[in-house]
Amino acid sequence: MKLKGFIYLIVALLIYGCAQVVPLTGGDKDEIPPKELKSTPENKSINFAAQTITIEFDEFIKLQNLQQQLIVSPVMEKKPEVSIKGKKLIIKLKEELTPNTTYSINFGNAIVDITENNPIPNYKYVFSTGSYLDSLSFSGSVVDAFELKTVDKIYVMLYDELEDSVPMKKLPRYVAITDKLGDFSVTNMAHGNYKVFALQDINANYLYDLPNEKIAFMDNPIKIDSSLTHQHLFLFEEKQDNQFLKKIEHKEFGKVVFYFNQPSENLTISTNRKEKIRWYEEERNPTNDTIIHWLLGVGDFKEAAYYISEGKTIIDTVTVSFIPSTKFKDTSFVLQTNVTTSFDLNKKLFISTPRPISGFNSSTVIVLEDSIPILVLFEESKTHPRRYELNYKFKEKTNYEMLIPSGVFQDILGLKNDTLRSSFATKSDADYGKIILKLTTNFNTPYILQLFKSNTLIKETYFSENQTITYGFLPAGNYQFRLIVDDNGNQKWDTGDYLKKKQPEEMIHYQKPITIRANWDNEIIWNIKEL
Repeated sequence: MKLKGFIYLIVALLIYGCAQVVPLTGGDKDEIPPKELKSTPENKSINFAAQTITIEFDEFIKLQNLQQQLIVSPVMEKKPEVSIKGKKLIIKLKEELTPNTTYSINFGNAIVDITENNPIPNYKYVFSTGSYLDSLSFSGSVVDAFELKTVDKIYVMLYDELEDSVPMKKLPRYVAITDKLGDFSVTNMAHGNYKVFALQDINANYLYDLPNEKIAFMDNPIKIDSSLTHQHLFLFEEKQDNQFLKKIEHKEFGKVVFYFNQPSENLTISTNRKEKIRWYEEERNPTNDTIIHWLLGVGDFKEAAYYISEGKTIIDTVTVSFIPSTKFKDTSFVLQTNVTTSFDLNKKLFISTPRPISGFNSSTVIVLEDSIPILVLFEESKTHPRRYELNYKFKEKTNYEMLIPSGVFQDILGLKNDTLRSSFATKSDADYGKIILKLTTNFNTPYILQLFKSNTLIKETYFSENQTITYGFLPAGNYQFRLIVDDNGNQKWDTGDYLKKKQPEEMIHYQKPITIRANWDNEIIWNIKEL
């Protein structure tokens, strides 16, 4: 009996073990894209006359972001109709084809499998209505003219018609789109002369017809009799002729902000209020594309009609309903300062106010240097509204304290500042590095030299000849130089204009990384050769 019971127990354990559910691993993840098995007519056919193309793959497929990736070249006015039936891709052509022409239907990465979304990279179907396939190509990259960074999703378009108006009125003969690296390749081209453009085609119609679309162009038509590579197109947005008010903002009591589409020194704002007393103060930002009206809190009116003009022309009219004074509860205001615990040498200390001020008693500001009072003078900034700067050469490795008592500043609404107390210590001379730049150019036009740290402008200088420049008191970090060739001598970068055949002003970057270490001099020789 004991032996029989033991046998039953063993059998029961075996049955229980067999009943355990073990999760399936499913094997390795599928990372193989679909493979083309056959196409009808065959890919790269000549004497093509079909209206429907069928391409069969070795697994079930789907289309992903087809509208953004499908490129047909030469461009068809009616895009082909593309559909999926199981493992087949079906393309129906919707218009009559041009004789003796090579066509390319590029799907980019739009064809993927249905399980893991593995794309077929840059899949292309090519055919010719003539007796041979055109095989020439034109490739390169598109670069933002100001940032000098490559740009993706930009159409590169070639025209065999050479009139200046073609990018605005005609569809291109050939087209390609830049990839994530900003590179493009126009393939299967015929011999000929072509005008070349790149376009940020916002409305996807292959036409340069919107004022905010960016464009690039080659100065002269190119002759394609062999494949061209390493071509660079510099993308820019033209300066708009029409000045307009982008938006108006009134989010806080007493502050009405007008934002414009581009800078202009000829903007004026007037109102329908004919008050005998001054009831607002106007402020403009350094770039002249934003104007603020600070209300002085006088008068009992609830709204005003504003007339915005450029020169003598009124370009807009808008009525603003003012936030009532009953919603304004402030009894004082807080000053802002750039003081940090560890303060950089050779740097201006500044104080900024939230609104324009009507009074400031600088003599009551106390600054202690190692506990000893020093004489300081704050001056209104010439470049930044509502900022007051201290021109004082701080000593290295020294403790400072700044005290601004309450009531030193009074704003235009009669409010006074809260007390501000700041303690800081300056760094040592040895905490900084130095750049000694020896710059040689081969052009005679003036230029603007800019020094950046992590894309923040540190210093900008205007020159007209070769220079040796020393940049001191540089905190450790990575720096970049940028040079603007100022063709018209107006001390700023100017964009291009296609119809005037004007390219954007040349921007040159110093390509090598500049790493600054503490207590280290970095000598750089920059020879700018042919532009």
